[in-house]
Amino acid sequence: MCALLDQVMAGRPAVALIAGEAGVGKSRLVGELSRIAAERGARVLGGGCVELGGEGIPLAPLVDLLRALARTTPAEALDRLLGPARQEFARLLPELDPTVAAGPVAEASATQLLEHVLGLITRLAAQRPLLLVVEDLHWADRSTRDLVAFLAQTLRELGVLLLLTYRSDELHRRHPLRLLITGWERVRTVHRVELGRFSRSEVAAQCGAIRDTAPSAQFAEVVFERSQGNAFLVEEILAAVDSGADPGELPPSLRDMLLARTETVSEAAQRVLRAASAAGPRVEDRLLEAVAGMPEAQLYPALREAVEHHLLVVDGDGSGYAFRHELTRDAVYDDMLPGERVRLHATYGEALAGDPTLLGEDGNVAATLAHHWYAAMDLPRALGASVAAGRQAAAAFAPAEAQRHLERALRIWPRVPDAADRAGMDWLGINLLAADAVWTAGEPSRGLSIVDDMLADDGAAGDPVRRAQVVERRAYMLRALGRDDEAAGQLREALALLPAAPVTTTHAVVLASLANSLGRADELGQARDVARAAVDAAAAVGATPQHADALITLGISAVYLGEAPAGLAAMRDGLALAERHGLLDVALRGYINLSDGLEMLGQHTEAAETARSGIALANRLGRKRSFGALLVGNLAESLMRPGRWGEALSLITGSLADGPTGIFASTVLLQRAELSMWQGDAPAAADDVREARRQFGDGLDTQYTAPMAFIEAELARASGDTATAWQHIRTALNRPFSATAMRYAWPLVWLGMRVQADIASASGPVASGAAASGGAASGGAASGGTATVCRRRDSLRTLAAAIPALAPPAVAYRALTAAETARLNRCGEVAAWREAVETTRAAGEAFPMCYALYRLAEAQCGAAWLDAGGTTGPDAGGAAATARECLRLANDLAASTAPDLRALIRRARLRVEPAAPAVTAGTGSHRLTDRELEVLALVAEGHSNGKIASALFISPKTASVHVSNILTKLGASSRTEAATAAHRHGLLPAG
Repeated sequence: MCALLDQVMAGRPAVALIAGEAGVGKSRLVGELSRIAAERGARVLGGGCVELGGEGIPLAPLVDLLRALARTTPAEALDRLLGPARQEFARLLPELDPTVAAGPVAEASATQLLEHVLGLITRLAAQRPLLLVVEDLHWADRSTRDLVAFLAQTLRELGVLLLLTYRSDELHRRHPLRLLITGWERVRTVHRVELGRFSRSEVAAQCGAIRDTAPSAQFAEVVFERSQGNAFLVEEILAAVDSGADPGELPPSLRDMLLARTETVSEAAQRVLRAASAAGPRVEDRLLEAVAGMPEAQLYPALREAVEHHLLVVDGDGSGYAFRHELTRDAVYDDMLPGERVRLHATYGEALAGDPTLLGEDGNVAATLAHHWYAAMDLPRALGASVAAGRQAAAAFAPAEAQRHLERALRIWPRVPDAADRAGMDWLGINLLAADAVWTAGEPSRGLSIVDDMLADDGAAGDPVRRAQVVERRAYMLRALGRDDEAAGQLREALALLPAAPVTTTHAVVLASLANSLGRADELGQARDVARAAVDAAAAVGATPQHADALITLGISAVYLGEAPAGLAAMRDGLALAERHGLLDVALRGYINLSDGLEMLGQHTEAAETARSGIALANRLGRKRSFGALLVGNLAESLMRPGRWGEALSLITGSLADGPTGIFASTVLLQRAELSMWQGDAPAAADDVREARRQFGDGLDTQYTAPMAFIEAELARASGDTATAWQHIRTALNRPFSATAMRYAWPLVWLGMRVQADIASASGPVASGAAASGGAASGGAASGGTATVCRRRDSLRTLAAAIPALAPPAVAYRALTAAETARLNRCGEVAAWREAVETTRAAGEAFPMCYALYRLAEAQCGAAWLDAGGTTGPDAGGAAATARECLRLANDLAASTAPDLRALIRRARLRVEPAAPAVTAGTGSHRLTDRELEVLALVAEGHSNGKIASALFISPKTASVHVSNILTKLGASSRTEAATAAHRHGLLPAG
């Protein structure tokens, strides 16, 4: 363990799992390591998972961490650490901001919480190394397990030791932690330590350490036999013997051993222990006093006796008590009669209902009451408390726990006569709450089952308005499952059930949801029309969220239908409305759609500005790894198209360092794969597109599958495997393209024609007429290939004629396709490539323009050669001027076009002056920005990321991103190799 601590003190993260049975010494080991870490200057934070009535308390370790920070950190420093997440954290720890905790329940996302916690830990680790402890993971609720799994995956480039303990004897075959630990065991960076029982000699040594004298051999043998080497039981046996027990008559079983210790204290102390055991692992002083029902003169001597006998301990806050070991609490609780347990739980419920402050400042009163009333079999009060606990859990980033509370309420409901009054809502309302919680917890299929049960109940969902509300929620689940057509059909039925007048909020909700579903199902014309109706309905009834959402749907539909000015205006109006009213999730959707629409139209600068604003909002909302990554992908594309490749790569590298998953990871991976491909780094591009496919899974969304096919096809074409390249293209183009995905079809059509032109260039010219495919069959060995090329050419031309070109980028790809056709036919190439150059220039598409310039220079050389009878002039046909412009652009981009162009220049003996490099610090793939040169100089001096960050007044994460970019540009696999390359290429300052 000390070796892992050394690693963390050096700035490298580590994860350690400490496993062992109850009482074997896990907490003692953690305590000792914490002491050593603190002495070495590390910050130590953490907490333990807490079990209450067989259920884990949501995010208990995080609450412990926040409480420790709040009570040990000056106010200004705490503000900087918590950053934009203070209000969200206050829903877990009210003392951070009592006004938030007392306010109305707000929507919250578990993903947001993960982002906020990562941000907090990043800021903590930037100050000094951090030991982060989570004990008793076997009791963790689902939200805590998700948080721990997230941290274990994403704590990179940070000096953090994540230390996790759990009882290995608690992990039965279906325990939810088992699958998580099994996955961790396959990760090399996760270290597992299994603590076993002590041997005979170790038990003897423990006895000697406790008593300050070596035990006799006979006594050590007795202790070993009774304890079986369990460190906690050794201590308990010694305590029992020291209290007067006969070593030869110690109880044989663990339970009896623990109960024998409690029986050595007075009846009053035993009564206090029984009361404390029903409270849970910890109980507040005032609450225990209220429940024990003992006068103060009797209570405190009994408490003192329990503490002096090491059965109870005073907790860290000094305001309550906890059992010294959970095994003792379990034994005391299980030894009580059922009726005695029911009475105690009822007493706890009455006490907390009368005075909730008895639970302490940070206690979850609703969840605790739900537990006690349910255990006391007081179902009416358990119902109300369960609903309240479910709502609070949903607001506190614990949707799985909200689901548990609300589904318990649904089970209780039929057995409570006045259930609606107790719950504060009707049967339909609580089902909708439960469905929302299940969906938020990531189980849309389970949510769909709940909604279907509601729809099957004619009495509950017979009213058309309520039924429409249920169907709208069902459509939400269906969209999450990718069943957009079915969602649209259901919403149409719900809309038909609603009375035409008066227009209500339900009309607006259903119409806005229907427009969204139609857009996702690629029924854009209908989506636009329904969105207009939704805008009118929402405006009429003041339904602002639906008004803003429908405007965004209307806008993006109109843009893809060719109504760009009106569509952009609608999206901007929707975004402004959402921001004005604090509808931040709707605003986030607005930024995503608006930046996408602008980029589709070729408005790269405005698209980039919009995406940047969206990223800032996503980071503030704690959505960096999800919608933030999606917006990074949008921004990277808007930077890549006009040739700002270095900026795009920095953004992508930083986003991937945050550890996005699923489609969010695929989004940025595909951008980096394309960038690597155009710079000639085929292995890196192949790795990224392969990982993008893995993250994407079995999805069919064309905006992901088409770019994947394009990159894989281009990589195959560049390697000379035109057959595989065509197979990728044909498979992708044979799938139906939605109107929103037509922009992804054009690059495939161009590349398909380019592949055919490449094949034709190797076998001779192809006739331009369609009939040539048959007549060419007599052309010898290559004729079969020529006929195939002609068939493919004609099918691609037919497809190109059918695809609309509504924006400058599409017009550019249409011109590129026509130019490749001219190259394939060997007819009209100069004019066709000149048109391709101008359209790509107008669209601001840097790499296609660079490629078109190369092909234009090639075509001009060919034309000059023919005109001169085989002797190319020094600047014939403008080829040299074209090549000069192309070379300058290729060098600026470090594009893969440069080697082909230089070969053409040599072959055609063109007189081209050397293009001025974009920077003085290297050419080609070694081009570095000024900041990267500063970082490289420090890397060459052997500085760590932390020292680089300190020297340049940047964060360690930013330094890490710069280092990653430098390694990529230099093609280096390590810092040492990068430093060597820097010296070799003269990239370091002299002296």
